[in-house]
Amino acid sequence: MTEWLREHQENPYPNDDEKESLIGSTKLTINQINYWFTNARRRILPKWALQRHLDEQEKARLASAGTYNDSRATSSPVS
Repeated sequence: MTEWLREHQENPYPNDDEKESLIGSTKLTINQINYWFTNARRRILPKWALQRHLDEQEKARLASAGTYNDSRATSSPVS
């Protein structure tokens, strides 16, 4: 379910079909699924958001210092 949550951070509310799929794959009850998502939205998502914010701040700090190198970039490095 964490994977589903990570993929749907912008709208972390599974619809009924998605819940049924999660019930099938986890063998949890609908109430357990609902409580898990309620708790995850309160506990996990804020931690992820904070980490993204900190990562962006660090990226900006390194970029302003001229030391940031995004290894995911597809273009050639600037000399």
